[in-house]
Amino acid sequence: MKDLYVENDLTYKVADDKLFSGQAQNVRKNGHLVYEEYFDNGKLTKSITYYNGTEKPTPARETEYYSDTQTKRKETNYGLDKPTTEYKHFDKSGKKTLIEQYENDKLIYRCEYQKNKKHGIEYCLNNDGTEMRIEYRNGKKVKKK
Repeated sequence: MKDLYVENDLTYKVADDKLFSGQAQNVRKNGHLVYEEYFDNGKLTKSITYYNGTEKPTPARETEYYSDTQTKRKETNYGLDKPTTEYKHFDKSGKKTLIEQYENDKLIYRCEYQKNKKHGIEYCLNNDGTEMRIEYRNGKKVKKK
């Protein structure tokens, strides 16, 4: 990361002032990988943040970006203590469009968004295993199913 700089939302190599393509990492003095970013022709395409203190690098969050706007396209959060994964999807203006949560690869929550407001069917799996569905329109609850 120290060998790069950003100008006009593009990333360049300090050594030759050329647009950077490849992987850049932030590593602590003790060798712990903290963060890494991936670039294609100076544009950020993906970033990964790692959990602290694990022996091998374990991803905590992975973010993918739209290549033309470099805004978030998809954010994936990983659980450390139990096998949980959360996906957040965004449109090109950075507004949420969908959130999904999985535990042991089984869908436990899903909700669509429009203009950052719940819009559509919100699905959740309760602790006792029963399914619940609530319909939303422009952020307002319409009915339970």
